[in-house]
Order: sequence, then structure tokens, then C-alpha cells
Amino acid sequence: MSIKKTLEDYSKSNMYPFHMPGHKRQLDGVYKIDMTEVEGVDDLHDATGIIAEEQNRMAGIFGADESHILVGGSTVGNLSAVYASCNEGDSVIIQRNSHKSVYNAVMLRHLEVDYVEPKILDNGIFKAVTLNEIKEAVEKVQAMDKRVKSVVITSPTYEGYHAPIKEIADYCHLQNIILIVDQAHGAHLGFNPEFTGSAVGIADITIQSLHKTLPALTQCAAMHISGERIDRGRIQAALDIFETSSPSYVLMNSISQCLDILEDSSELFSEYVDNLKDFYSICGELKHLQVICDERDKKDPGKIVISTENTNITGVELARILREKYMLETELSSFAYVLAMTSISDTKEGFQRLKKHY
Repeated sequence: MSIKKTLEDYSKSNMYPFHMPGHKRQLDGVYKIDMTEVEGVDDLHDATGIIAEEQNRMAGIFGADESHILVGGSTVGNLSAVYASCNEGDSVIIQRNSHKSVYNAVMLRHLEVDYVEPKILDNGIFKAVTLNEIKEAVEKVQAMDKRVKSVVITSPTYEGYHAPIKEIADYCHLQNIILIVDQAHGAHLGFNPEFTGSAVGIADITIQSLHKTLPALTQCAAMHISGERIDRGRIQAALDIFETSSPSYVLMNSISQCLDILEDSSELFSEYVDNLKDFYSICGELKHLQVICDERDKKDPGKIVISTENTNITGVELARILREKYMLETELSSFAYVLAMTSISDTKEGFQRLKKHY
């Protein structure tokens, strides 16, 4: 039975809660399923029941050997992955533009850090890291008679650029290096041929934010483990350190519901792809603004990047116009572009509004 169904049944039962949380399920909405670790609803830190079943279901859906539910976002996953895969004093290579949680992880673990410097486009967008850049960084460390324990890359990037994960993984594994992929912006990858670049089943550890590109509440995330290079006990110990000791059943319910959707998502993804293709069809019609288009193996089409380089306004100004005049709120604005994030939950009407007004 799923977490979602179990919590729904429990909320309708006659069981009186002389336990946390303090609202006692007396309020409406999600309060009715907001639980603590009591008999029948399992414990995220010692999962043997419905949570364990959901994690196994997640692994099957995403294609991992083992998956962990995260209720603290990809931040918890990044902290735990780095902490579990390295010992104090080990050498690790990370991207210079890594998420702050990766920097926090290497600081907390007292690691020796070397950097990969991805190329930056004229508009300020970081490209994805390349295999050659990884090789150069590893060889630089090895030339100092040090061994690289782990490599941490980000793919896709915030703006959707993919790294060649399979090539990087093959190289790292030949060097006996653990590969961790911060794939916070790629939980949707692999569910349709148009969305390539999933790291699950290729990298040793893949961390994904379900809430960023799939229908899940904020903070819902997942960690996927593949292969035998990672000590499962160390992963669980790290999660016990960094994950809250009071994990939200509301968030776990959201993850359960997200898994339900993914199990029958082919039509949703097909409609999503159709909407994106229709939107990108206007690329050749624009005179000044530019929609950045790349092959699907290089960039996620779900991240719509609109460049203002050939105009007399900045990305910040374009975002303001879209917000104030057309009631369209974008994810990010910079000096030369805006980023519109999309997902299977976007409506055709939403795409049409953006297509018509930007």
C-alpha cells in the first residue's frame, strides 16, 4: 500500500492522537494526514514498511538500484552524498558553479577541493562541464601525487545544459573515482525520448529535486544509488545526520502521489512535448528576442531561455514586462536573458500566453 493511501485511511480512522503534531489533525486540509512515526506509518530513518515500499517503487520507476526519499530538498542529498563517499582529508573535484550545498558539504567534511571551470557564454550562462575538463582536473590532482576520491558535477545546469554523463562516469570508474551528479533540475529526464540526460543508473549517486520539474511539493527530492562503489550503510548514516528527525508526512505523501503520476505519465509527457514543440516553432519568426535552441542531448527543452542580447532591454526588464503587463512570472532573470521553467503540469493555455506575449 502506498504512503498516500495509508495516510488517507489513517486520517479516517477513529484513532485518537495523544502524540505529535500539536494540531491533533483537528484542522482541515493537509493537517488530516500530518503524522508522526507511530505504528502503521513507518519511519523514514528506519524504513521497514510503507516508506520502504515507496522507496523500492521509486527505484523501479527511475531505474536505480536503491532510492531514498528526501524531504529536505536536494540540499540533503548533496550533503549526504559527499559526506558518505569521502573521509576527512580526501581530495574531491567539484564544479566552480556548484550549488552552495556542495560547498557546504566539502567544508563540513574537511575535504581538499579542486575545481572544474565550465565555459561561460557571453550572456553569462554556464555551459555544462565536459569530459576533457574533468580529465584535466583529475590529472592535475594526480600530478601532485594525490588520489581523487570523488567528482561532483551538476547536470543539467540551471539553464538546462547537459554534461556527457556516460562518458564522464566511464572515465571516473576507470580511475576508481566515485561520481556524484547533482541533478536537482533533472528529475523529469528519461520519461520521454525528448528528455535525455538522466544520470540514474550511470552515476554512483544521483540527487534529484522532484519539486523542481515534477508535480511535487517544495522540498520533495530523491537520492538514487547505482552500482557497488557506495557503502549503503554510510549513506544511511549520513542521511540520519542531515535529514530532519521529524520528516514531514505531508511531503512524503506528495512524493507518493508524484510516483502515482509517473507510473502512468506517458500521455502527460507526450502532451508536454507537443506544447514545447509548438512553442519552439516560433524561433525563426523572432526579430530581436531569441529563444536559445540546442539539440536535446545538449540542452533540456523544458528550460526555456529567452535572450535579450539583440534588444535594447535587459533580461530583468523583460521579466518585469512579462510580470506586470502579461501576468507571467519567470523563474530567473539576468542581464541578458530570462529563464522560464516548464513541466508536465503546465497548461496549453500557459504556453500560448508566453508564446503570444513575450
